[in-house]
Amino acid sequence: MNSKELQNRQLKIIDGQLVGCILYIISLIVSIIIIVNQRKNALNKEQFLTGEESQTIALTNKIFILFLVILFLYLNFESYRLAKDTNQDTSALELQIIASILSIAVALIGLYVVATNFSNTNLQTAEIENPFA
Repeated sequence: MNSKELQNRQLKIIDGQLVGCILYIISLIVSIIIIVNQRKNALNKEQFLTGEESQTIALTNKIFILFLVILFLYLNFESYRLAKDTNQDTSALELQIIASILSIAVALIGLYVVATNFSNTNLQTAEIENPFA
């Protein structure tokens, strides 16, 4: 593998991680907005989102998080392949891949919780408190 190809593969992984981190920040902001709205509801103050809007945003955010976790699994796999192709130690990367697979399971469970309660527009705090699940 020539150095230009190696550099391109490294940059693809790094750029993907950067984009993924920025998208996670966006997801966190969405979660904060929903939590602030729920707090207003708990204090019997005027909310800026209806129950249905909160539920739809929460569901969309959970789907978004699932795609982000899948993106990071892909990036971890690409890092693994790059390390393997350059004869580097891959043991830590193998653990990252396992962690990414477990994160997908967690994201699926979080999505399931929100999806199964979708018709109930009274969004529960537990459904939104963890933006990474």
